[in-house]
Amino acid sequence: MELVNDYIGQLRENPSSNSFSDDEGFPKRTYKSDFKFRKIRFRAPELDGAAKKCRFMYVVNETKRIVYLLWIYTHEEFRTRPSDDDLRREFVGIQQEPEQEQV
Repeated sequence: MELVNDYIGQLRENPSSNSFSDDEGFPKRTYKSDFKFRKIRFRAPELDGAAKKCRFMYVVNETKRIVYLLWIYTHEEFRTRPSDDDLRREFVGIQQEPEQEQV
């Protein structure tokens, strides 16, 4: 999707702060102060019904200024958001990556 590529380009320029995304609540036991969990809400006009409501979730490592694309989904796939268990698995991998680089 062209719109997703536009968001990725904007995140490359300014990963930490922007006007097109909102803070998202961390799944339980995944919060770390040097990470931000953000969500972009957008519509896909070429899709129908709940599929039009799209979400783009990402995590920013504030210290290293790295953006991790976490999940892109529609409300047809998930009524609210992916489960905390699914998100937690992704977070654990992201949060361990910097530790592995230092070993």
